[in-house]
Amino acid sequence: MLTGSHPQNYEMGIDPAEVHQGQASGYLKAVTPLDNNEFATMMQQFRADKYVGKRMKLSGFVKTERVEAFCGLWMRVDNNVHDVLQFDNMHDRPITGTQPWNQYNIVLDVSKESAVISFGVILNGKGKVWVDSFRFEEVDSNTPLTHMETEYEMSDEPMNLSFEE
Repeated sequence: MLTGSHPQNYEMGIDPAEVHQGQASGYLKAVTPLDNNEFATMMQQFRADKYVGKRMKLSGFVKTERVEAFCGLWMRVDNNVHDVLQFDNMHDRPITGTQPWNQYNIVLDVSKESAVISFGVILNGKGKVWVDSFRFEEVDSNTPLTHMETEYEMSDEPMNLSFEE
C-alpha cells in the first residue's frame, strides 16, 4: 500500500525494466512533492505471531535516482494497541543522491507483546527509489540491532509554563 504524509504526491508500481534480480522491481517515485518534508512509503503489514521471541533481519536491495532529502528501508514492530515497540527507518544512515543497487539491512527484536510487523521503503522529498529481493529472516542474538532509540530524558517537573524562557 502507498501511505505517508503526502501519498498523493507520489507514485508506486512495478518496473520490469529496472531489476536487481528476477523480472521486476518495485518503485516509489516523487511526482509533485512541494518540499523535502513530504514523504511517502510503499509498505505492507503482517501478523507478528510466527516471529515472537525472535530477532529478525529485513534485507533488501535499493537503487536510487536523484533523491534529494533521504530514503531508506524501514521496519516497525507494534503491539496490539499500535504502540511502537521497535523501529528503524534508516534516518541515521540515509540513502541520498543517485546510487546503484546496494543491499541494506534492518534488525529488530520481536518481543512477546508484538502483534504487527510493518515494513517498506520510505522516500522523503524528490527522487525515485527501486527495491528488489527483500528477505525476512531470523538471526541470532549476536547480530546487532538497528533499532532507533526514541526515548529522551524527561524533566522532573513542568517547565516554561509562561513561555517566557
